[in-house]
Amino acid sequence: MADGASTAGTAVPTYPKKSSKKALVAVIAVVAVVLVAVLAANLLGIVHIGTSSSAGSQASGGQTSSGQASSDATMVSSALWSGNDTSPYVDQDGTECGNTPSNYGQSAPTVSDSDYDYFYSESEGGLCRAKKGSSQVDVILPTSKLESADLHSSLYLNKDGDTLFFVESYYRYSSSLSSSFAICSVGADGSGFTTLLEIPSTDNSTGSYSYISGLYLYDHTLYYVVQSLAGESRYSEYTYDVYTMDEDGSNQQKRCSIQLVGYAEFFVTKDKVYYKYNKPDVDNPGGYSRSSVFSQNLDGSDQQEVYVSSLSEIADGPLVQDGNVYVMESTSSNYSSGASRLQLTRIDASDNSPSVLWTGETLSYHDYYYLSAIADDNVYLIESNDGGLLSLVGVPLAGGDSKALSVDFAGLGPSLYNASDCLLLYGSNTAWSAGAEVTRIGFDGTVFREVVG
Repeated sequence: MADGASTAGTAVPTYPKKSSKKALVAVIAVVAVVLVAVLAANLLGIVHIGTSSSAGSQASGGQTSSGQASSDATMVSSALWSGNDTSPYVDQDGTECGNTPSNYGQSAPTVSDSDYDYFYSESEGGLCRAKKGSSQVDVILPTSKLESADLHSSLYLNKDGDTLFFVESYYRYSSSLSSSFAICSVGADGSGFTTLLEIPSTDNSTGSYSYISGLYLYDHTLYYVVQSLAGESRYSEYTYDVYTMDEDGSNQQKRCSIQLVGYAEFFVTKDKVYYKYNKPDVDNPGGYSRSSVFSQNLDGSDQQEVYVSSLSEIADGPLVQDGNVYVMESTSSNYSSGASRLQLTRIDASDNSPSVLWTGETLSYHDYYYLSAIADDNVYLIESNDGGLLSLVGVPLAGGDSKALSVDFAGLGPSLYNASDCLLLYGSNTAWSAGAEVTRIGFDGTVFREVVG
């Protein structure tokens, strides 16, 4: 069982804006450990920082004040725009439409509002926005405006009013600087870039590694998770601290702290923490003694085991939306070939009653189905092979036959996001880049816009 400790109302420690010096070998070790842990959980899309153009304060028009075309503007074929890009804005509980729960569950490298899609693209040179009904993509925050680093990523995009919030990670190979993670904000037009909070990835006093593994926005308050591990093995002790702070970075408070042996995947709502925990089996290295979903209130109370997997493990999730918890479960059906049986399970959070919405199978280690967006009364799954997209599968929330959407998408590591009136497919052109391909599609698979780097 997992242990939880209430620390409600505790002030968050003040983290230095700059980390202390350390040896090159320590930096490389930190990078390796964090990359393995984060990439395994599909938390971070690592990108290489490069030369970029000027700040995007003129992003809305793609021109400078003198009327010349901005180098931050990228044109894409207007023939790829059509369909419901002009549909009415769909408001969700008073928040920006892109701040949807299923996007949070997939690390949210995109967010949308009634006018724009926002996303990070290495090939375009920074944080971008693409106006609905136009063929133009503008860089609103070039990588040159971010803190100097060898590698970085921008994830957990949120939007409130005219401000974007996101998690930025900085990986440095220099012996004089260390890696760090930051929560940042910037205006939707690229103005007012601010670092609200930055933490070093290594605590030299304890030797532990830390990173920000989630950022959520509810009722004008930011919720974030700081994940720390004391060692490098699957049996290391992990600590997950959940904090809140105001949108200007003030009033930082630790809400709860959870300690586990081994890795877990978290999902934070306004009132609760949910997490998937595959408890390592000390008697069977490589296996799990129990695969479960837990929940507890943010004050540490009412901790409970919401669901125990009926298969070997919970492989993906949890996604939490509309009072339900969604997970993808799997078990090996042929160990030598890598074939597996899969099932999509929904758990009613009010009484923890489960129901199976979909079952499927893969034939080899190269194939997999990923739990992705919840939109248009469907749970969407990504069917992939060797990191490429094979199809999208829509599973009706009300039950019934699933539907497969055939979409021509060349991006590697595809992920799918709810853009309220459409879906966004997000991928890369190499294993170590981000945002090389961003495609806006309808719920029937129709391609409305495609941005290819």
